[in-house]
Amino acid sequence: MGQTGFLSVNETDIYYEIAGVGEPIVLVHGAPLDSRMWEPQMEVLSKQFQVIRYDMRGLGKSIDPGQPFTLYEDLYSLLNELGIKKATFVGASFGSYVSVEFSLAYPEMVERLILVCPGGFEVPSEDRQQWFKKIMEAMSLGQVDKALDLNLHLVLDGPAEEKGRVQQRRAWLHDIYRDIFNQPPRESNKPNALQPDPRGRLGEVSVPTCVVLGQLDHPDFIETAERLASEIPNARLVPFESSAHLPNVDSPEKVNELIVEMCSSKLAK
Repeated sequence: MGQTGFLSVNETDIYYEIAGVGEPIVLVHGAPLDSRMWEPQMEVLSKQFQVIRYDMRGLGKSIDPGQPFTLYEDLYSLLNELGIKKATFVGASFGSYVSVEFSLAYPEMVERLILVCPGGFEVPSEDRQQWFKKIMEAMSLGQVDKALDLNLHLVLDGPAEEKGRVQQRRAWLHDIYRDIFNQPPRESNKPNALQPDPRGRLGEVSVPTCVVLGQLDHPDFIETAERLASEIPNARLVPFESSAHLPNVDSPEKVNELIVEMCSSKLAK
C-alpha cells in the first residue's frame, strides 16, 4: 500500500489510503461497512490509476466528534488536502448516494460516476425493515453469529437465494462485519444532507454514469438502480446476473474490468 494516515478536516480526523499513480479514482464505501470493503479493488486498480479510499466520519477508523457535518464537505476537504482536483467516483450502496450528492455539490471535481447497487435513495420497504429487525433482535440477545449470518444472507447471497450461495471471500467479509458488529456503540450525528434534496435532482447529474444492478439483490435496490439509470441523463445500466448487493466482493474481476473500461471512456456515452 502507498500512503496511509489521517487528515484533519472539518473538526475531525478522516482515515484514508492512496495507492498507485495516474487518473484518480475515489472509492466510497457503504454503511455500516468501511473502506476495507474495497480490498478486492485496490491492488488491481492501483496498477493503472491513483486510487483513494477512506472511512466516512463515524465509520471505520474515522471518529465522529459529535459536531454537525455533511458527508460531501468531508469528502471535498479530504480531496482538497490531498491535492485531488478531479476524479472518478465509485460508490457502493450508500456510497452511491454520497457520490451523487458530491457530484451535485462539486460537479467540477467529478469526471464520471460508477454506482454499484446504489442505496440511500429510498425508504426501506417493509420486507427489508423486517430483515433489519431480525438482525437487531439477534444482536440484542447477544447472538452475534446469527446476526452475521442473516446479514450475509441478505447482502452477499441475496434474500431469495440459498444461504451460503457465495463462498468467495465470505469468511473475509464475515470477519469485517464481525469487527463492526462488535464495536461499542458510538455517539454520532446523522449527516446533514445537501439541499435541495439530491434524490429529486438526478436529472442534474451531468457526467457519464454507470449503474451496476445485482440481479439477485433485494428488490429495493433493484428498483433504485433502475430508477437512477433512467433519471440520470448520461447513465447506463449494467446488470450482474450472479450478484446480490456486493458484486465488488463476489465478482471483483468483473467489477474491476468495468471500472477500468469506464475510466478508459469505453462505456462513456
